[in-house]
Amino acid sequence: MIKNILRKILFHFKLSKYKKRNKLNAVCTIGENVSLDNCILNYHSRIAANATLQNVEVGEYTAIGRYSKIVYTIIGKYCAISWDTTINAISHPYNHLSISAFPYVPYVGNFVSERKQTHQNVIIKNDVWIGANSVIMPGITIGNGAIIGAGAVVTKDVPDYAIVVGVPAKIIKYRFSKDIIDRLLELNWWDLDHRIIKENIDIWGDEFDSDSLKRLEEICK
Repeated sequence: MIKNILRKILFHFKLSKYKKRNKLNAVCTIGENVSLDNCILNYHSRIAANATLQNVEVGEYTAIGRYSKIVYTIIGKYCAISWDTTINAISHPYNHLSISAFPYVPYVGNFVSERKQTHQNVIIKNDVWIGANSVIMPGITIGNGAIIGAGAVVTKDVPDYAIVVGVPAKIIKYRFSKDIIDRLLELNWWDLDHRIIKENIDIWGDEFDSDSLKRLEEICK
């Protein structure tokens, strides 16, 4: 009992520290040594230890693994992002005289007084699984329900429900048939009230088949 009270007090103290530069839902989880700067954490989002996020929005029920580094990214609901993942990996311009950052980043030698660097947002939609040690390059959009294999380097947009692996990442298959994917995209099940999902959790907990799809369509109506 006392331990639970102390845990809640420590958590609220931690939230107050992060709230100075971020927008945090009261129901979220932040691990040890997490760095957050100008981020939005929504309901039941989870950030594991030693992750670094800057200019990131994390959707409801999305979990981010330890030591991940994510910048300028919008992440949807129910995503599972594994450890040591880099999202929106900042690249160096290869058409400049030097590949070093000193011409546009002040702290690299103090050659310039202000940072002159543009960023392309990454968009990760809903129900996306990103495997450990993956790298997502700037400006990429990853579709709903997609899977990024561990260690992949994603240099192109990933379609809905595609499974991609490799360096550079390539599509090896889709999770479902085109007909099922089209029907799922009409439903947007991730927008359901979490209580409805809880009441019908077996749809999500068992192998997905045609009967499950029919039930899901009825629920989403």
